[in-house]
Amino acid sequence: MSTSTWGSLEQHNDEGYPSSLLKILLKQMMARFAAQGACLALPDESIGQMRIRLHLRMRNAQSSIANLEPGHMRPSRRRMAVQLMNNALSSASPERLRHAASAGQDEEVEELTAQQCPFLAVGSVYTRGVDLIGHAWLRNDAFVMSHDEYVASDRAGNPLPFNMDVVPSSYLVVPVQEATLVESPRGQKQKPPVIAVIVLYRVAGGLGSSFHPRQRAEAMTYVERVALYLQNDSLQRSQHRAREYLQRLQAISTAFPTSVKLSDLIENMYQFTSQVVDVSSMLLTLYDRDTERIYDVFAICNGVRIDSLAEQAAILQKEERPVWWQVTQEEKCMLHFSPAQDVQKANAFRELLSGMWGDQRKAESFLFLPMKMFNRVIGSLSITSKHSHAYHDEEILVLETMVQIVTVSIENAKLYERDRQLLQKGKQREGQLAAINSALLSISSVLNLSELLNSFVHSVAELVNVEICVFLRVSPSSDTLVAQAIYGFSSVSQVDDGSGLPPVTPPRNQAEHDTLINRITIPFKGTFLEEMVNEVFFYLEESEMEELAQKCDEGGIIFLREMQIRQILMIPMSYQSELVGMLAVPIMEEGRFFKPNEVGILQAICAQATSAVRNAQLFEQKEEAYAELQHMDKLKDEFLVTASHELRTPLSAISGYASLLQRQSSRISAQQVLRFASKISSAAQQLTDLVANMTEAAKMGAVDKKLALQMGPVQVRAAAEIAANMLTLSKEQVLDIDADPYLWVNGDALHFRQVMTNLLENAAKYSPPASRIRLSASVMTLAEISEQLSADQVDHTLLLEQPEQSVVVIRVQDQGEGILPDDQQRIFDKFVRAPRSLTTPVRGAGLGLFICRRYIEAMSGRLWLEQSIPNEGSTFSFYLPRIDPPVELGEQDTGEYRITRNLGG
Repeated sequence: MSTSTWGSLEQHNDEGYPSSLLKILLKQMMARFAAQGACLALPDESIGQMRIRLHLRMRNAQSSIANLEPGHMRPSRRRMAVQLMNNALSSASPERLRHAASAGQDEEVEELTAQQCPFLAVGSVYTRGVDLIGHAWLRNDAFVMSHDEYVASDRAGNPLPFNMDVVPSSYLVVPVQEATLVESPRGQKQKPPVIAVIVLYRVAGGLGSSFHPRQRAEAMTYVERVALYLQNDSLQRSQHRAREYLQRLQAISTAFPTSVKLSDLIENMYQFTSQVVDVSSMLLTLYDRDTERIYDVFAICNGVRIDSLAEQAAILQKEERPVWWQVTQEEKCMLHFSPAQDVQKANAFRELLSGMWGDQRKAESFLFLPMKMFNRVIGSLSITSKHSHAYHDEEILVLETMVQIVTVSIENAKLYERDRQLLQKGKQREGQLAAINSALLSISSVLNLSELLNSFVHSVAELVNVEICVFLRVSPSSDTLVAQAIYGFSSVSQVDDGSGLPPVTPPRNQAEHDTLINRITIPFKGTFLEEMVNEVFFYLEESEMEELAQKCDEGGIIFLREMQIRQILMIPMSYQSELVGMLAVPIMEEGRFFKPNEVGILQAICAQATSAVRNAQLFEQKEEAYAELQHMDKLKDEFLVTASHELRTPLSAISGYASLLQRQSSRISAQQVLRFASKISSAAQQLTDLVANMTEAAKMGAVDKKLALQMGPVQVRAAAEIAANMLTLSKEQVLDIDADPYLWVNGDALHFRQVMTNLLENAAKYSPPASRIRLSASVMTLAEISEQLSADQVDHTLLLEQPEQSVVVIRVQDQGEGILPDDQQRIFDKFVRAPRSLTTPVRGAGLGLFICRRYIEAMSGRLWLEQSIPNEGSTFSFYLPRIDPPVELGEQDTGEYRITRNLGG
């Protein structure tokens, strides 16, 4: 399809974003940038172009644009815009979006159809680099353009191909970039891909009829939230599709518990396939190992069924289908390509593309799935589509699962027909084994421990039809059982309990989710649970749960007492006499009990899952050990470079001055001897400090090692003054201390002063002689400060429990050379110094920041690099929990808040 400069209009069936979401986002953009009209274009993957999905305009588009400026809005319209900005995008839930759309209804804004406005018409498509939308798509940057510039640049003076009911005066074209949390590799500055393009325009007439160029950057920042909500909606739709696929898979897997009629199975297979993907033609082929015959049992050619196969299947010898035999029985592989585009492959697999379902070599998409069960292939499913790229990875995976389920059903059908009486007697047993196999397939297919355990408890819950299922692992110390995976209710509805407290915010990521689960701990060592390890299974009664709850922390108490659990079926899971964990299956309903066959199923799946869990644990340990080995190898190299660099200077000084004393001892004066000795002493002190830092860092050990601290109240300003008095560096440098004397923190006074001394020394060492260093202290909440931290530095548990906890934030700001972006995270590791600092006369082993961070974290705080600008300076910040001043201070005079002193004076 050719696309003109002004966009081509094409009818299409789009199942993309809901119009309510697009309307509220586009109205928001109009209100924010005072636009009289706007349109939004989204990519159409089927044709590789951008397609306009929505076009909105103020009804009174000829009015003065000045009336739309935020400063000149009528109060009612300004309230509407504020409400849209503050409320409409506060949540991505459908309820909030519908509420926002309802609250933002404005009778002066109308949605334009292609007939009402042929310019930027809804349904128009644009190629990359063509027209306003195409240019923004290609450039991946916002731009402002007048209508005259637009006509001159794109049409070279040619008239418009249609009449415009409203003539815009200026355009603000903004690409919406995909929001991503992953940084580009070092040295690459690749922009995120464009997922939408928004065109805002103003109509000629009145003041302010043109967009200002500075609004480009503002628009690029503003559409970040648009990208987030578009991607969030896309993720929700993807999850909805996944749920539908799972429901359909469940339906087809349970479609034949009492029937083995092949025609019913094939019909359900076709219905399932056509619901998941586009099917123009379809061919189902089966292979009978006993007769060594190949049967075409079902075929559809371009939407028309081949009815003759329903009465009599097409029977072929395997020698007549050599390509089919090679692909299914020897290679056992899937095929996925476009016959129309890849002629070479189409000719190579001509046999597969012809036969009972006609000639499919002109099809745009072809998918061939072997029907495998273990090492056997009993048939194949072939489908084609007239559309290109019709089958995606997610859909292919669903079809593969469906084919595997059907394969199991067909094999079961053969067994049923072979020995009806035997199958009848073992019918219930077979269903149980099928359920176990399905569960084990989902468990053993992954090596990620967290994913494996979640699949395990989910499978168990479905097998025995329970509401809750928990896997409890044994802690490293073997003292407790810690919840590591939970299958529970799919959703929780929150209601106002009258407390006036805000609703609990669900975890934002997997790390927070895992943290909440791990809070459920049950005592193990020294309890009756330790004695029950050798039992095949046992039950926890209410009295026993209460006994355990008395020794639990908050998470365990909630689980054992407040969940209204009647009983808990416990199944120990041991691998070669080593306890891996326990499966806990609570019984919530009165009168519910597990039948012997259900317990048998759970024992069977636990026995197999134990090996899978142990393998995943070993794999995880191997990966961690390998990563640690690489990290240690890197630290070793950095240590050798740093140590050789840092040790060489003082050793050279000691060796040099000692040599001078030895050679010139008979003719040098006492003053020279004293000077040489002072130099030697200073160099020796550098070596002593270096060895002391190395020793202190070695004593700290791993991050999770507990440090011996003496916690108590510490006054921030007093500690800062002591730290400042210990500095004896450049006399020209000036230190400002801005700290309220009433600010006290809970910490170890000695190490608190050591941290501030180290940070001040770093600031002084790396700052020019005539510079100013500032130490300030302020009060913030934990929720406020968490927004400035990276994800690995946020204490998610404390943030969820006490988001309003008051903390004191201490900042040390210098005017040094700064730290390059690539080195800003590495400087907190052992023996790491910024590469530029290695070329300066400043000495150091790269241990100061590592030691400071460990001490601050041990005192329940965090230390991070808040800001660093090359050649302008850096700001290091840390926080500790704030406490009230001790009572014994009374009303004593604490002096001024701000102190300025010379570092050398």
